[in-house]
Amino acid sequence: MAERGSVSTPRPPGAASAPLQLCTCCGEPLAPGTDVCPRCNTDVRGGATSQAARSALVLGLIGLAVMPIVFSVPAIIMAVRARREIARNPGLHGRDAAGWGLATGIMGTVLGLLLILTVVLGIVSPGS
Repeated sequence: MAERGSVSTPRPPGAASAPLQLCTCCGEPLAPGTDVCPRCNTDVRGGATSQAARSALVLGLIGLAVMPIVFSVPAIIMAVRARREIARNPGLHGRDAAGWGLATGIMGTVLGLLLILTVVLGIVSPGS
């Protein structure tokens, strides 16, 4: 008796068994040659990811959490570099990470400027 949840598909005699590819996000079995998972819409092509995009995202998140101006400005610079690099190399992944790195870098910069403005206004008018 087959175990519960297992699926058995009959193969024609002499057919070569192709390795089953699974989605890296949801585990859905994918048809050969599939670029995007039909269930969760994840890109499953593989390939190189832009290190600048990854760095921009990490710097942007650290900028939001720890030191806004110090890490957020480099996040913006790295994100712009990554977007240019990805535009020049179509096989390079990381467009979303670069976009989120840019967004978090901008948010961290604005947050840092608001914090500085709050401190300056507190010093100028301490007991209004």
